Amino acid sequence: MMDIVGAVALVTGATGGIGRSLVSTLLEAGARKIIACDLDEAALGEIKRSAPGRCETHAFDVTDEQAVQRVAAACGDVSLLINCHGLVIHESYLEAAGVAGFRKEMEVNYWGQVLMCRAFAPIVGKNGGGAIANFLSPLALATHPFCGNYCASKAACRALTDAMRAELAEQGTLVVSIFPGAIDTQMMTKLDMPKSQPAEVAAGVVAAIIAGDTECWVGETAPEFRDQWRIDPAPLVAAAAKYLRLPK
Repeated sequence: MMDIVGAVALVTGATGGIGRSLVSTLLEAGARKIIACDLDEAALGEIKRSAPGRCETHAFDVTDEQAVQRVAAACGDVSLLINCHGLVIHESYLEAAGVAGFRKEMEVNYWGQVLMCRAFAPIVGKNGGGAIANFLSPLALATHPFCGNYCASKAACRALTDAMRAELAEQGTLVVSIFPGAIDTQMMTKLDMPKSQPAEVAAGVVAAIIAGDTECWVGETAPEFRDQWRIDPAPLVAAAAKYLRLPK
């Protein structure tokens, strides 16, 4: 369990729909300060007006180890880290013109989380144990062929998160795996299916952290996927293999 009241939280990917909603939800839950990474100036101004003195932003590249270390050095009071950044490339391994996009996807999704966890785990531990929450995906479990590299990056993030949970148990840090379903964000614009609103997902994530849950399945289709996976994953794997490419 973690008490959000009085906590200092750092949220990556804060300019996106979920990240921005997380900032608002954490403030409403009583966080003392939010460090909203890459939050745009318009959103930052709005939050500063509604919650003066409780939000700041840092612009940096999560794949740049030196930049991550600089932010960590400047943010020694963080007790909650939420890795919400992410990138998806809807391309087939065989049809893509090259692998540069795949490398970038892995750098952002996986190595970005690695660098953030390495930099902030000691800080979170020093500040009472706190929590680290990593955004994964149900696609970490069932691979869709036309975004296979994204699935691979999220599978790697799942392994990272499980390792962090074991390694940080001694310092009392809660480590949460977040498996969001379909959400109404820019990343899922072309998907024609029911979607949850970012605010609903943010509320579910914060509730899971407060409750001390190690897994959070939230958003359209996520709980159903979880239940089916636990009963029998074969239908999910078979359905994923038939996944159609998105319209251009």
